[in-house]
Amino acid sequence: MHITKKERDYLLEIGKRTDKFPLRLSELAKSMKISEPSAFEMVERLKKAELVKTHGGMVILTDYGNSLYSKIIMAHRTLETLFSEFEIDPDAACKECSKIDYLMDQEVIVKLFNKLGAPEFCPHGKPISVS
Repeated sequence: MHITKKERDYLLEIGKRTDKFPLRLSELAKSMKISEPSAFEMVERLKKAELVKTHGGMVILTDYGNSLYSKIIMAHRTLETLFSEFEIDPDAACKECSKIDYLMDQEVIVKLFNKLGAPEFCPHGKPISVS
């Protein structure tokens, strides 16, 4: 499935904030620095794509959304690790990886991950897990 950069950003925000508890739509709007109606519109788009579900004003990832979230996180952290091999500053690498991580084919990411020696952590110290 292809998603837009904006959909990617929402998916990651929802994923990182709902690991223990569902996220309120109002909290999502605040964290994304947008109006609640704009957040509602995007959540509706993500619902149509079966990436999120809502209940009582709460937003959570579906199994499919969680799978895609995990793949993007793995791609992002693997690419950051690759960039660090070329001595690119971790924060600069993070910024650049955010532009492409959601576009990468999972098979390519797994090959890069393995070629890098299956690193356990990205340059920021966050775990890299194979999805």
